Amino acid sequence: MDDDHGELPITTIDGTTAVTACFIKGVDKRVTITRGWSDFFRQAHMEKGQAYAFVFKCTFKGLHLIVYSI
Repeated sequence: MDDDHGELPITTIDGTTAVTACFIKGVDKRVTITRGWSDFFRQAHMEKGQAYAFVFKCTFKGLHLIVYSI
């Protein structure tokens, strides 16, 4: 991630839920999702305590986050 802020598409592996979140990069190079995660969590019917895997994929359209329920 070269930008200090921007948009990050988040999808479930089956593509049934897709949200565009916003992120900001701190001075320590860590990235924080600032908007959109709670919408994704609700729409994807994620559950507290359930295990999930997060995969970043870089395509010609940019960086995407894919969430797998495991």
